[in-house]
Amino acid sequence: MSVFISDMFIKSYRGISSLELKDLASVNIITGDNNSGKTSVLELLKSIENPGDFNVWRTLIRRDNYSIRRGMTYFEGFYDLFNVDSDNKNVAYSISINGVKEDIYMQGKVTEEELLESEINKMLGYVYGRNSNDDDNLQSILKLELDMNINDNKCFSQEIYEGQIQFKSRHQNETNRRNVIYISPTRHADGMVYLNAMLENAELYEQLLEVLKQYDEDIVSINYDNSEKNISGRGVYKILSKAHKKALPLNVYGDGMKKAVLIMSAAIAAKDGVLLIDEFETAIHTSAMEKTFKWIIETCKKLNVQVFLTSHSKEAIEKLLKCSSECIDDIAVYTLSKRENRTAVRRLDGRKAIELQDNMGLELR
Repeated sequence: MSVFISDMFIKSYRGISSLELKDLASVNIITGDNNSGKTSVLELLKSIENPGDFNVWRTLIRRDNYSIRRGMTYFEGFYDLFNVDSDNKNVAYSISINGVKEDIYMQGKVTEEELLESEINKMLGYVYGRNSNDDDNLQSILKLELDMNINDNKCFSQEIYEGQIQFKSRHQNETNRRNVIYISPTRHADGMVYLNAMLENAELYEQLLEVLKQYDEDIVSINYDNSEKNISGRGVYKILSKAHKKALPLNVYGDGMKKAVLIMSAAIAAKDGVLLIDEFETAIHTSAMEKTFKWIIETCKKLNVQVFLTSHSKEAIEKLLKCSSECIDDIAVYTLSKRENRTAVRRLDGRKAIELQDNMGLELR
């Protein structure tokens, strides 16, 4: 069953309070000032993958595993999900999916607890410690208690301790998982793509290669080579091009090629689901935008994929709005702005946005 989000009301999340997105379209461009909440909106939309699963919320922390190893902690990451200006630490939003409303509420509470020094050291990732239990003293440590409810039904409770980097959730729920794919502004740098999705649809794969000729006019194919694993133990994606004697790793190519392959393959993988692209124009040259964006939104329409994109680029927004006459009525532009204690929003459908921008010089961003 395909997923379609019609409305969303964010009561509290990070720096957002009282933001209502109504009459969502098949393709939604979210723009606005810096720190207006564009990325935060995409993060909450990512949580609809399975809001009752603690591990889904864990993916929303803006401190990836590399950052945590460098000193950031899960305690800080989860605490940052709450509005820093509010005394009530909670994440609260309502969303209508396929005509059914869900109320999601996560409460956070910071308490203090006394634990043995050995237990604290283990959570902090230390592999050494005292051998004598006589010296295993009690120490105070902050604890963040999380409780999640959906439609007033409790889904999970979880404790996270200050400084904790060794972490294993006791809650995992794989049921009722929706197909939601989130692409961050820098994810293309990893050189990862959704190859299986591409190879399962020969027609779309052939079309994708045709679009990629903007980046390499001699491209023949994209494949996965597992014969020589890299340092992470994975194989590499390789591009076969008539311009070279042998297939070259995708990472050899520029960021534009990597970003285009990533978001185009993600569009296929998101079939019957939701595709979220933060700063969708990043790394893509303006000369390649129109054809790339046209393929993405027309393919998403064919595959019943609802799209949410953020951008602060006037040129990129204009090119997306005008790239496909077939999809212009499927597009809406939401401009966010801060207004005292709330986030205001202006909605324009695609045709109206083009008209006001071209004839009246309206700033869409």
